[in-house]
Amino acid sequence: MRRDEEASDPTSAAAQLQRLRDHLPLPPPESASPSRALLGLEEAQKLAAERARAPVVPYGVDLCYWGQEQPAAGKILRSDSQHRFWKPSEVEEEVESAAISEMLRSRRITFAGKFEPVRHRCRAPRPDGRLCERQDRLKCPFHGKIIPRDEEGRPLDPEDRALEQRRQQQTQKRPDWQDPEFMKDVEAATGVDLGSSRYCRKGKGKKKKYPNLTDLKAQANTARARIGKKVFAKAAVRRVVTAMNQMDQKKHEKFANQFNYALN
Repeated sequence: MRRDEEASDPTSAAAQLQRLRDHLPLPPPESASPSRALLGLEEAQKLAAERARAPVVPYGVDLCYWGQEQPAAGKILRSDSQHRFWKPSEVEEEVESAAISEMLRSRRITFAGKFEPVRHRCRAPRPDGRLCERQDRLKCPFHGKIIPRDEEGRPLDPEDRALEQRRQQQTQKRPDWQDPEFMKDVEAATGVDLGSSRYCRKGKGKKKKYPNLTDLKAQANTARARIGKKVFAKAAVRRVVTAMNQMDQKKHEKFANQFNYALN
């Protein structure tokens, strides 16, 4: 009777204990067989090992509130102006932004694809009779677009074969004596203009050995680099140091009799 009276009183300890018992979940029943207990222990150890091995990565706000409706999603709160005398006529306290709302509800992941190593070769015929062994993905810097070729370097596609034959015919139309290098040598020896500039690409200058490659030295040859090479040359720095030493020496000789400058 006394326990019932204490339990009916909400301020008593018995009432608080009864309330805690009602809210707390019931303990799991004890397993009857030891095999089940051993199985549960193994599962717990396996789960702990998987959790320890699982990487911890940051996640976005969309996963934090996944499947929940956010009433304030995409809304920007604007505070009133704190200026002493200037205030806008109309201020919207809440402005809804569609971009922010979409950002909180969706996620964009860039899929670059799976890397596939280059297995094909250029296999274009070289002047020495061998085949080009470069493994570029799409375009060879020496022979252009990479196309399928046979063991002897001939194109397998009839269109590519016809195009390559036309290119060879165009190069063979020019006789040997019209070779630009040969004509330049003859012009230098005889002093007669044979028109070698017409067969050159730029008309003047030496033909590049690899015209499709980027010259790194030409990229580094800028106006700033050329000026810096002249300004910071050893001879220029030596002249500047000599001139500054002479100025200091003249100043010392002029004010050497004064105590303030004698120790400097």
